[in-house]
Amino acid sequence: MMMRKWDEAKFEELFEKLIVGGVFNEEPGYYPRYKSRYRILLQMYAERASPLPQELLDIGGGQLALLCSALWGDRTHAADIGGPHLEYLESQGVKATRWNLCNEGAPHKEKFDFVFFSEVIEHLPIPGHLVLEKIKTLLKPGGLLICSTPNLYRLRNVVYMAIGKQIFDHFRMPTNQGLGHVLEYSHDHLIWQLKTAGFSNVKVDFVQMPHKPHDPVFRVMYLLGSPLFRISRLRDNLVATATKPD
Repeated sequence: MMMRKWDEAKFEELFEKLIVGGVFNEEPGYYPRYKSRYRILLQMYAERASPLPQELLDIGGGQLALLCSALWGDRTHAADIGGPHLEYLESQGVKATRWNLCNEGAPHKEKFDFVFFSEVIEHLPIPGHLVLEKIKTLLKPGGLLICSTPNLYRLRNVVYMAIGKQIFDHFRMPTNQGLGHVLEYSHDHLIWQLKTAGFSNVKVDFVQMPHKPHDPVFRVMYLLGSPLFRISRLRDNLVATATKPD
């Protein structure tokens, strides 16, 4: 049973208005294509968050923070390396902070009830537990983290490996510009990173989020291979939940 009411029609309306019609970094078709990810993560949040407004941080693009503010009135913040989307978020009532996770310490201490860390950790060319330790600093005792990231053993990567297609971007020292996917995590590796960072109640699920690849060739391959997603380790995403110990 959800702690908060989920209104699908309201989510669809706000996603179209604030996210698809907003000012963000990705090309225009990205957000409609990956809408299922936002829906799934927000539903997970609704199942776990108190009905009272929460102090919430979205590390990354800030779309989840903006939607939580509009759907439930949470006090929301976003942190990212930079970009015009931060000004857009500020104009919509989301407090925005420029933060280089690789090179800078945590900008707050024990401020947040909840942190979203979605599709970011795979872009960071440093051990994941170092960044996760900074995130733990941001959370209040008992605060919750939801982290999503691609699954290293997803079917797409298996195919890429088989045909000799490059899977990852070049692994290099971080700068003040974002990187591509420089590494991806397996189920057990992500659990290890979270536990090494000092989180408790760590749980990582294999999740298949129903979107289609942008490349037409891989879209056909995705459709043909979709029955294989019944095998959990071949699913596209890992979604982790973890708690900062009291």
